[in-house]
Amino acid sequence: MESRVIESLLDKYFEAETSGAEEAQLKTYFTSGEVAPHLQQYIPVFCYFEQAGKENLTKEVTYAPKNIFEESRRKVYSWVAIAASIVILLGVVVQQENQVSEYGTYEDPELAMQKTMEALEMMSVYMNSGTDELGYIEEFNSTKDKIVK
Repeated sequence: MESRVIESLLDKYFEAETSGAEEAQLKTYFTSGEVAPHLQQYIPVFCYFEQAGKENLTKEVTYAPKNIFEESRRKVYSWVAIAASIVILLGVVVQQENQVSEYGTYEDPELAMQKTMEALEMMSVYMNSGTDELGYIEEFNSTKDKIVK
């Protein structure tokens, strides 16, 4: 009978639905030494907390003086400053290599003229496609003038 109660408490425990008293009951059962054979696999779960509570730190903790931390920070900051300046220098060099001449990327003037004409024609097609609607505005204005007079 008791193993059924413990099994139901275990189910509740693993679903995180147990109260503090129920968890204490499970801990007492598994640390008692009289655990059912099919439940012995759960003994380490509940005995761990008891054993961990008995452990004490025996080593004395010493704190380093403040100077060591400040000195290590200075070293880190100096390396960061050096790395940042190298990155900036590399960025300037790469930018100068990839810089385009002020007149464009075409060396041949005839090719540049041809590409410019193509770009202007393409732009004029898009600009002229909007002028069809301007006819409606002209008709609206003439009708408005007739009504106003």
